[in-house]
Amino acid sequence: MQAAIYVRVSTDDQARHGFSLAEQREACRARASSLGASTIREFADEGISGSIMDRPGLTSLRGAVRNNQVDLLVVRDPDRLSRKLSHQLLLTEEIEKAGVRLEFLDFDWKDSPEGRLFYSVRGAISEYEREKIRDRMSRGKDQKARQGGIPIGFYNYGYNYFPDTGKVTINDAEAPMVKNIFIWFAYEDIGMNGIARRLNETGIPTRKGRGKWHRNVIRQILRNPVYIGYWNYKDFSIPVPSIVDAETWNKAQQKLKEARRLWAGLSKNDYLLSGIISCSECGNTMTGVYTKWWDKKERRYTCRKNSQGAKNKGCVPAKALPAQVIEDAVWEQIQIWLDDPDALANEVISEEPREEELRQELVRIEEHINNNDKGRGNILDSLALGLIELDAITKNKLADLKRRKERLENRKRELETVLSEAQRHVAGLEELRLISKQILSRLSCLDFDDRKALVRLLVSQVIIAGRSRPGRNGLKDIQITIVAKLPEQIDGSIFSNILR
Repeated sequence: MQAAIYVRVSTDDQARHGFSLAEQREACRARASSLGASTIREFADEGISGSIMDRPGLTSLRGAVRNNQVDLLVVRDPDRLSRKLSHQLLLTEEIEKAGVRLEFLDFDWKDSPEGRLFYSVRGAISEYEREKIRDRMSRGKDQKARQGGIPIGFYNYGYNYFPDTGKVTINDAEAPMVKNIFIWFAYEDIGMNGIARRLNETGIPTRKGRGKWHRNVIRQILRNPVYIGYWNYKDFSIPVPSIVDAETWNKAQQKLKEARRLWAGLSKNDYLLSGIISCSECGNTMTGVYTKWWDKKERRYTCRKNSQGAKNKGCVPAKALPAQVIEDAVWEQIQIWLDDPDALANEVISEEPREEELRQELVRIEEHINNNDKGRGNILDSLALGLIELDAITKNKLADLKRRKERLENRKRELETVLSEAQRHVAGLEELRLISKQILSRLSCLDFDDRKALVRLLVSQVIIAGRSRPGRNGLKDIQITIVAKLPEQIDGSIFSNILR
């Protein structure tokens, strides 16, 4: 075992305690030998105050410790290392981290009250230093985010991130897939499962290049605002290059908000209302099942959820309603609306806020934003003139004003989106008036995909109450609420097969 001893003496120490280098050297060597040291190196500082760290002998000792040349260090007491507690804490932690055993002759290092106090103080200071470092790092990240920089790792599909420069660029290979995911979800009845399946079937690699696409990954992409140019970090919204246009993003968010589970092409049976039908009793969406009913297999809709981790298992006892009867009722309503598009418009408008009310609210929101900005400006002016201090109260007030402005701007964007959609609905209704008679005359010729597209064009939701009694397949004990919606501008390709 390689041992080292450290001895130090100043003129004051010799006068006060009678310490000498020779006395310390002899006692420390004896202890090192008794502990099994094979070689003993000596490091000494004579006539140098223990209040400073820059000592030749101590510096050499620290170098030997760092180079793993010492297994055991023997010192008379902690004061020989330093007179300052902060220096003692630093040195002892440095020595122990290097794996060196530290022995004091006149100080019970482990089990005395002084030793326990020393360790407690050292632990408290270490914890304090860690918290200070964590706080400095956190404030540094916040400042970087405030300046529009990327404070932590940025690893989103569709982007390149360069940690050395903090630069974010669009990945030319992945960005087109991001656009496809949003377009498929927003404008096709494919759903998240269907998108994942399509990506897997076409061999599109994931970010890591291995494994398969999953529904939850598609959901994360669809909900991530980074793709319209805003990356959220804490309360900061950091601008990045956008991949998806605002219209497609808003369309996708609306579908997510309505919790639609559109048919993903995974079922052997066709269910016309899959994704837009729900149970009023339990609140679950209803899914199509091909099940036995009175010894006969048939299509039904159920709100029962048997998947692992389902939050709401559905009605008890389980509810399974005849699919054909419900779909016929919805299809009959579709025919009524096609025959009289104004009836559809009146039904929707009666359930929605008037456009004038929305515009009035938008004006009020803009006034609130202006007043909020004036209040913030007044505080900043007062700070600049020295009339107030940037204390905790002022900081909290500025933070409250910032959060309020963000809420107001979010509501403003929502109103602008609704008003924009209202204009598209007007155009869509006009188109529907022009082609409704043609569609109506050819309803019997529609295939399933066209029927499904037509239903989703005019129906926002189907809500079911009640349950069918054994032996009955009619609507006597079932209440169906069909929530209408005005179509947006109609994509002629949807009905190309109908109108040709």
